Amino acid sequence: MVGGPTKELRFRPLSLNIPKPLFPLARQQMIPNLVQIYLVGFYEEREFALYVSSVSNELRVPVRYLKEDKPHGSAGELYNFRDPIMEDNPV
Repeated sequence: MVGGPTKELRFRPLSLNIPKPLFPLARQQMIPNLVQIYLVGFYEEREFALYVSSVSNELRVPVRYLKEDKPHGSAGELYNFRDPIMEDNPV
């Protein structure tokens, strides 16, 4: 959610020309710094290690592979890994 144009005064004059979600943070855009990718599945980690590293470097976003102890299906994957995912403070 990025909101919309309002009569925002706190960020004037910056917000006159740049939407708040596009403000630079430490000279970088904020939005790419909020993105994380999780791959959850039952494959062996070694099968994904090179891919995870490559995609993470190419996209410059964190990519994590979380291996299940046994197949649980989509809802089960999210449920079983809710704690590690929430530790990373998803937005």
